[in-house]
Amino acid sequence: MVRSLVAAPLLASDTADAHALLRARLLHNVFLDCVVASGVLGRVPGFFGFRAEGALQAVLMVGPQGGTALEVRDARAFAPLAEAAARCATRPRHIVGSEDVTEPFWCAYRCHAPGLRWTRGEPVFALRAAELCAPPEGDARLRVEVARATDAPELVANSAEQHREDLHDDREAADPVSFRERHAADVRDGRWWVARQRGRIVFQVHVGASSEGAIQLGGVFVPRDLRGRGHAIAGVRGICARLLERHEIVTLYCDEANERARRAYERVGFRACFRNRSYLLAEPVEREARAGYG
Repeated sequence: MVRSLVAAPLLASDTADAHALLRARLLHNVFLDCVVASGVLGRVPGFFGFRAEGALQAVLMVGPQGGTALEVRDARAFAPLAEAAARCATRPRHIVGSEDVTEPFWCAYRCHAPGLRWTRGEPVFALRAAELCAPPEGDARLRVEVARATDAPELVANSAEQHREDLHDDREAADPVSFRERHAADVRDGRWWVARQRGRIVFQVHVGASSEGAIQLGGVFVPRDLRGRGHAIAGVRGICARLLERHEIVTLYCDEANERARRAYERVGFRACFRNRSYLLAEPVEREARAGYG
């Protein structure tokens, strides 16, 4: 008798196997590996694994607001993972990851989805200390520092605008209290960094997940009326210089259509190493729950 291949919830005892799977392609899985390292398996819902021939071959996370990430080594895993995701109390809303896993997962999951708002390619960039470019003479220089509690209202407004511009998704309007609380918590944890001029934030960036020497940036934003002055290049260069003192690699990704952002990152020294594929689905934004991980 042939047993059906299924995806099962991951347990604390699966943590070592999950790390081994995710770290085999570390730059593809910095965020997911960081979440697993926080001790969520067996404690927080939304984590599934697929085993074949006795080995863990795939890991899937469906987060508290539908953020979905996965790593897959065996193509037989996609259909069982899609079935497991469809049964989650919180269903996938924003699927993000390397094209070689998100595209076949979407093919398996699309029959369960309410509709697709958009999909896009996202080059993933990496930077090591030896590759960080010094600023040319005359380029803007900014002092990038950890955001203060008093920065939170301005930072939240900028982040909401960044979500509307970049993701065409108004997370703040969907759940304003949780949106503010999450940003305030990240400010307290030192995850938001800013540069100011005349008391105003001219550049902000979120320092996110880290794993095995790599750390991931997100939320890069310059207010619309201050763009074209070199603030993004100077700000990204400044935060990378700080982070590369403690981490081997800094990574980030952006919409492939955002040519200005790509050029800015390349001027700092970043080079594209692979491509993500993102899908934003027509699922409603649920109120954010305390999920037990950042």
